[in-house]
Amino acid sequence: MEDLHNESPADLLYLLRDDAPALDRRSQERLKVGIETLLAENRDLAARAVRVELERDALLAAIGRQGFVCGADGKVVAVGPGRRNCIARALSGEDTPGNVPLCYPDGGPVRPEDLPGQRALRGEVLKSCRFAIHDRQVGDLHVAVSASPIFTDGAVSGAVVVWQDVTGEEMTRRRMEEANTLLEGLFENLGDIVGIQRPDHTILRYNSAGYEMLGMTPEEVHGRKCYELIGRTGPCTICATDHALASRRREVVTKYVPELGRYLECRSSPILNPQGEVALIVEQLYDITDRKRAEDKLRESEATARALLDAPEDMIVLLDTGGGIIDVNDMTVRRFSRSREDLIGMNIAGLFPPAMARADMACLHEVAESGSPGRFEGAWEGRWYTAVFYPVRDANGGVTRVAVIARDITDVKQAEDALRKRTHDLDERVKELSILYAISRIVEQQGVPLDDIFHEVVRALPSGWQYPEDTVVRITVCGRKFETEGFRATSWRQVSPVIVNGEPVGTMEVCYLRERPERDEGPFLREERSLIDTVARRLGRTIERLQTQESLQRSETKFREIAQQSFDMIYTCYNDGGIAYISPAVMRILGYTPTELIGERCRDYVVLSSLPAWEKGRKKIAAGEPVEGLEIEFRRKDGSAAFLELNESPIVHERTVVGVHVVGRDITERKQNEFLRQQAFEQIERNIEQFAVLGDHIRQPLQVILGMADLLDDGVSVEKIRGQVERINGYIRELDQGWIESRQVREFLRKHELA
Repeated sequence: MEDLHNESPADLLYLLRDDAPALDRRSQERLKVGIETLLAENRDLAARAVRVELERDALLAAIGRQGFVCGADGKVVAVGPGRRNCIARALSGEDTPGNVPLCYPDGGPVRPEDLPGQRALRGEVLKSCRFAIHDRQVGDLHVAVSASPIFTDGAVSGAVVVWQDVTGEEMTRRRMEEANTLLEGLFENLGDIVGIQRPDHTILRYNSAGYEMLGMTPEEVHGRKCYELIGRTGPCTICATDHALASRRREVVTKYVPELGRYLECRSSPILNPQGEVALIVEQLYDITDRKRAEDKLRESEATARALLDAPEDMIVLLDTGGGIIDVNDMTVRRFSRSREDLIGMNIAGLFPPAMARADMACLHEVAESGSPGRFEGAWEGRWYTAVFYPVRDANGGVTRVAVIARDITDVKQAEDALRKRTHDLDERVKELSILYAISRIVEQQGVPLDDIFHEVVRALPSGWQYPEDTVVRITVCGRKFETEGFRATSWRQVSPVIVNGEPVGTMEVCYLRERPERDEGPFLREERSLIDTVARRLGRTIERLQTQESLQRSETKFREIAQQSFDMIYTCYNDGGIAYISPAVMRILGYTPTELIGERCRDYVVLSSLPAWEKGRKKIAAGEPVEGLEIEFRRKDGSAAFLELNESPIVHERTVVGVHVVGRDITERKQNEFLRQQAFEQIERNIEQFAVLGDHIRQPLQVILGMADLLDDGVSVEKIRGQVERINGYIRELDQGWIESRQVREFLRKHELA
């Protein structure tokens, strides 16, 4: 029936006549009219469908899109505008030879059930989903796909899939991303500081160099004014951004920023909007501190160079290779009595006599050609000059200028003769100094016997005289002689005494074996007299030193023997090292061996009750004062206590007390005797008091007895009683006499400080 609109009514009637029962004429006419009406409506619907398809294709073409409609089974029923292409085939998933599968933007394949049409048939609505099609012939294609289901009577009866070829847009986007990535990389990795700000100085961002300079993070910087970032409350007085806002073009200013301690070159470039107004400012900051400092140093260097050029008393001239004067210093101006302006531009050949000018020009040309410095010496106007020519090279290494330094050497020339005359004498003095050094080295050797010293001195001395090959030496000390080989006394002789402790003990003799020209002292120089006297004195002091060392060694040995045998404890203690020496008496007094106490602190062995007195003594020693009679109780090794009377003297080194020498005497027995004596005195005091009381107590009863005896009539008994009373009184008188003697003893002891 789809093609009935193309059939004629007669043909349709013919078909009906074959398929339907026989109709009458009227029915046939009515059927014909109905068929014609039906055919007309069918043609109208077909025309309208064509128009709709055309309008649809026109609309899709107008908006740059294509699409297709698929039925409920997923098969495409209509495509437009145009014919099916690779995109339509990929989106519909047609399984045809050469068909290109649909992919996601990341390259992953799209499964058949996830095709846009299939998803729409499941009721999904897709809006601008991106897909990629990798076609080997046309290259990569990118499409934006939208899909929606078609509902009929509430059920999905089909789907509409519309796409737009966005390949150009996608490629542009990717190029933009690459360009943005490149620009961002360049922006961030620029060595200079680049910032973007609004016209009101509000910072949008900096590159990494900017954040690094400020020492801030992007969050701390964003939205703040540029001047606030360096601690200011308003824009800088000289501001490139303000200038750019006014001129609407790039402005450059150079300024010193004290808050940063840097010189900056600020370049502000405005970005204008379509209306011509400044929308943004791109600010570039170049750290030119090193350049500014280099410029300052260059200016200082130029000033220094000019000062160095003008400071010397030499004439300094800068020439070109032809002899033309380029620059001169002040000394040259004064020497030629012309101004610098007059001299610059002249040729050096016109300033000197012809012969000297030719020699100067020859030296100049040689230096310019060889590139090596040259020297010229000559006389001019009664003065001697030496001129040094130095080549000055350009960047390519070629000699373009020559610097000439001319020095007046007249005084030097005159001094050379005197110097030559003195050279011999100086050589002699060097020999003398060498001899003195050798003698010092010989006599200062430790542990070398005196005889060996004399032998070495005798061998060393001849080289200090003018004619060492003819010089012989002899040293005589305490009758002993030390000679060089082949010594013999001659009339050409120098002698100097060897003095020890103010007394001559020998002589030193220097002789020439052959006659020599007369000098200050026969054939000898006055300096040689001084040398022999100096060596003789040095030998005398050496003998004194060795004798002193020997005496000191004997004294030390004697002291150590005394200390070793002394009954007193002798020790040396240093502040930073403890006990350094202690005599063997410590074993008898404290019970420790000397080895046990070496390195120990004395304070650690002092009994607690004696520490206050000990500390008082330490303070006096620290003040450099000696301490005498300090009684300290020490703890013995067995735990008992010993009293020592200490006499101490400080050890001073470079005005600082570094230790102490101590002699400690054991007074334990004396302290015990004093304790016993004190007890005896106390007993005497008690006895005296008891004598007095006892006498009184006895006398009173005796008087009573005597009185009662007088009352008796028996004379014999009375006499006996009287006799016994008198006897008892005698005893009492003896007690009184003992009391008196005890008092006298006590007073005597007190008088002599024994109680």
